[in-house]
Amino acid sequence: MRYKEPSTSIIFVRHGSTDYPEDRIYKGDNGPVLNEGGRSHADNLGTWVKGSDIAAVLVSPSVRTIETATPIVKSLGIEYKLFDELKERCFGVWDGLTFREIEEKYPEGLSRWKADQASYTPEGGESIFDLQKRVDSVLQWTLQEYKGKKIVIVSHTGPIRVAVTQALQIPMINYRQLQIHPGSATRVDFGNSSVNLIYLGFLPGGNRV
Repeated sequence: MRYKEPSTSIIFVRHGSTDYPEDRIYKGDNGPVLNEGGRSHADNLGTWVKGSDIAAVLVSPSVRTIETATPIVKSLGIEYKLFDELKERCFGVWDGLTFREIEEKYPEGLSRWKADQASYTPEGGESIFDLQKRVDSVLQWTLQEYKGKKIVIVSHTGPIRVAVTQALQIPMINYRQLQIHPGSATRVDFGNSSVNLIYLGFLPGGNRV
């Protein structure tokens, strides 16, 4: 008989879609609001979690993540908790620029980033390892505070990628190979001796969490 050890389930939710251009790096502010499709993503997530035994919802303080979390907490009848550590990665002087603009203004930096996407840090920004460190601080707190329970974290592509990459002991240089679509959910179960990926980039429909 196989023994199933107790675990803490973390469901990482990426915010719904926005009209922000895909080739432009998010600025280090509250960012764009959800578009019509994004609001539909949020509503679907709220319907999906309704009636689930979620102990807490932790949220990045950006507008798009709060808008995504609102239907979720409404369905659950609880309040969300804001954590600055769950914000998207800061790119410093690259914030708000398209990759074409970065190539024109910072060609050397872009070349170095392409050669080492995990370690390179744009001026005034964060490396992937910097991002991983601050996201992990929230994860470790969550695993202690809500041990054995089920938690939802509403965040962004970068934080979710590094959290899952670290949890599964994937080399951080490969973090970009994880595709985290807008409005999707990714669940990781953290046990005492093992970590299991239950689903990745799932767009809620009729299944339970």
